[in-house]
Amino acid sequence: MGSPVKLGFFAKRDALRAVPLMPLGATYGYISSGLVMPKGGACYVAAFDNPANTSKAHIVAYIDWFGRAYSCDEPLAQEPLRDPDLVVYTCGNNTESMDVGKENDDATSSAHLDVFLCDGSRRTVAEARVVNVDNTRKAEFSYTAIDDSFPGKFEVANPTRYLEFMSTAYLAFVEFARCTEWEPISTSDDSVTNGTVPNGAFDLAAIFSRFQQSDFFDAINREVLEAETSWTENPERARGIERFLVNGLRDSGLVGISADTLTVEGAAEGPNARLIRTSRYSNLFFLDFVYNTQTECLEDGAFTSCDATRDMRHKLLRAEGALNRFLMVSNFLESEEDDTFEQTEEDISKLADSFVEYLCVQAPDPNSPLEAKGRWDTHVTIAQAGELWRAPYRIPYEFCLNEACTEVGFNLAVPCKSTMAQTHWDDDVDDYLPYTPIESSAIESRYAAHAALLAASSAFHASASIEKVYVNCLRDGNKEDIVISVEFDRKTLCDAYSASKANAFSEPFETLSRFNAHFKFEGDDGLCRIEKLFSLGKGDFKSSFERLVAIDTTPFNEKARDMLHVDCPMRMSIFEDGQRRAYADEVSAALDAGVENAELTLKQIHDRTEDLLVRDICTRLLAAFSEGALEETSFLEVKEAFMDAYGLKPAMMRASSLMRDDDPAAIGLLEELAAQGDAIDGFNDTSRVCYRYFDSYETRAIYAKRCLDDAKGRIVNPLADEVFLAHDSLAQELTTTITGADEALRHAQRCIELSPARAYSYLRAARAYFMKDDYENEVKMCCKALEVTWRADDAGLAFYWLAYSFWKLEKYDAAVACYKRCSMLNSYMASEAKTELDELLSSVKGLKRHSVEEDEAILEAHGVPLNALFENAEFLLAAAKETIDSSAVSLGCIFAAAGVRILRDDAIVPALRALNVTM
Repeated sequence: MGSPVKLGFFAKRDALRAVPLMPLGATYGYISSGLVMPKGGACYVAAFDNPANTSKAHIVAYIDWFGRAYSCDEPLAQEPLRDPDLVVYTCGNNTESMDVGKENDDATSSAHLDVFLCDGSRRTVAEARVVNVDNTRKAEFSYTAIDDSFPGKFEVANPTRYLEFMSTAYLAFVEFARCTEWEPISTSDDSVTNGTVPNGAFDLAAIFSRFQQSDFFDAINREVLEAETSWTENPERARGIERFLVNGLRDSGLVGISADTLTVEGAAEGPNARLIRTSRYSNLFFLDFVYNTQTECLEDGAFTSCDATRDMRHKLLRAEGALNRFLMVSNFLESEEDDTFEQTEEDISKLADSFVEYLCVQAPDPNSPLEAKGRWDTHVTIAQAGELWRAPYRIPYEFCLNEACTEVGFNLAVPCKSTMAQTHWDDDVDDYLPYTPIESSAIESRYAAHAALLAASSAFHASASIEKVYVNCLRDGNKEDIVISVEFDRKTLCDAYSASKANAFSEPFETLSRFNAHFKFEGDDGLCRIEKLFSLGKGDFKSSFERLVAIDTTPFNEKARDMLHVDCPMRMSIFEDGQRRAYADEVSAALDAGVENAELTLKQIHDRTEDLLVRDICTRLLAAFSEGALEETSFLEVKEAFMDAYGLKPAMMRASSLMRDDDPAAIGLLEELAAQGDAIDGFNDTSRVCYRYFDSYETRAIYAKRCLDDAKGRIVNPLADEVFLAHDSLAQELTTTITGADEALRHAQRCIELSPARAYSYLRAARAYFMKDDYENEVKMCCKALEVTWRADDAGLAFYWLAYSFWKLEKYDAAVACYKRCSMLNSYMASEAKTELDELLSSVKGLKRHSVEEDEAILEAHGVPLNALFENAEFLLAAAKETIDSSAVSLGCIFAAAGVRILRDDAIVPALRALNVTM
């Protein structure tokens, strides 16, 4: 597989599902545009690093429109000058033709799939039925594998389109088949026609496929039952590697039970266990499980646990460890091109033990640090290093850095012996035997020491600016049970790494002794509790608090200024009363010391501010104190004077209460409030300043990306919430009646003027157009909402309403595509979208689902901004980096948290936690 190719936003790509022999956790698909392609090219087959973000792809094959597939690892400029690896022959009138793309309207023909062998001969592996409609681009294929030796069920009864058909066939019969016992290479005609698999062939893919189901406990029981049954019926099928897995699963104590068996007192239900393959980073199994009460988390498999869940936790972690040791062994054997898996249990067990014993063989070289610079890159690079640890037993971690990013502190939740393998292979008895207490304690202790060294090496490797690394090893994640605490310095660790590079810190405690390390052994129990050298959030890693965004004038760096079009966080404020709120706190603090201090503070604020409104408030408060209307207990009156300068809040609160009670009087009160707000001169736009409403900092950032035409180079100040919310509430209330649709639309359009970066402003207008049966304009408003939204739920609702509008406009293909998009986003409208999609398909004769790439082409033709949500998420992540590097950490964390909800990245979450500790 070649180097990854970066795809543009508009490159058409489609993921494939249910391909025979596809590795668990892998994502494959095809790319039909956006890359250079020879004349007559149809698509590239590719592997994607991340199913949630397919911006990078590894090319594995090229497919043309003439039924041919060629292996390749990069985009091609011209047709390959060699035989294809797979070809489809249509069979008509007893002749063969590779021209499956010829026009033959509404004709049905048969075809067969041939795989070309190394000696130039070929094997027919599947038969196909082709229903040709106009040409290949609309042809439909269904096919069945006919080669009995093929190690996987390959039958597609439902018609598929050409690109999916060819891509699936190539992956199943060429790419994935290479990793199995099915070997389509021979030299005799008989063997080409009648290939066979040796008796007892081991099917690794079948094992992984069992664990793809949603019920993890059923998967364990199926694996153990099917494996042991097959060994009884056919002893030749027994393989040491699968016996090793079954023994590990039995070790876990989960065989023969279900999730209901693992319920504990206090938890609402048994663990919602999901097995995940972390394909982007460590490429291991991660068993996601939690125990929750109605109000809190009892157990999360990391640092949160309790006595009631401990036994269940250990069973689940033992099962995860068994699967990961099995996966690491199989990966290693495949990398050594030894995929026969004929090793004995003794060999497999020793190999698995070596991954535990030599955990630090994967430790990166601290002598060759990466070029991570700035707070964001340093945090993310360290988190990525942690996510890349291929640990046979999980090592949850949390970390933080000091403000200068020169020191790192880790808490590692190292496994206890109860979560590790309970048995080992014994040569003398030729079977598995339990570990002795001394052996278990030794393995537990060495693993913790290696984990500390691995974390330190990873941190020093992440950035040359890191000078010290502190590590606490918390046994079983218990913050009271710290068994190792070490202070690492760069020079000593670099020397130790260079000296032990060949044997990967084979004597970990001897290495730790070279540092300021606290650990202590106590008899046969191994490591005992010790005093820790540092704490997250304290000492060098103490939490620091930033100024409020509304008053933070710390300058942004150049990139942040270019992205956000402001020079400091204060200009990103979304609260109209933000600065006045700070003044209110200042006066209240002074009032604590007496009225005279409060009066003095008010005079100082009056003199130093240029805000005429603030000056007026100070003057009124000074007069009230002087007249005796306010006294030393008038804290509430002082705060209200600053924070409700326009007197709109009480009216808005009354209107909200009336709306909750469905009281018609709410409409009149809201109309008065809207008129009062629009009449405030202080919010009139000028050639220098404009006033806009923002419901979040994310929306404020999207305004900087999407609404430059609205800003027109002016200073953008936040609008008082009540001015906008009055119109927004009226638009919402009036759309419930047909007679109010015109008024609702007027208020919705005012919402768009006041908040053009808020998706719901456009969705309000869309609903008003819906009430007027104006579906064309509803489509336009939904498209505008998609352009600015950064929330999956808002995008889901927009696609849902788009689907219905296209349905009413009789643009049925577009409606189907929008319903599918809504479902794919997993928004709260997904279930309803699936139901209505089925209704649409059943009500319109001949209407069918299209492939993802066809859906994209249909929606692009209708002007739907398909990629805007992902573009906005990428923008927020980029803005997060620059704002954090400019010391606006809390603001950057808000941006990053929003972006990562759309563009999933396992390393971002621990990085955000670390930033919040030290921000």
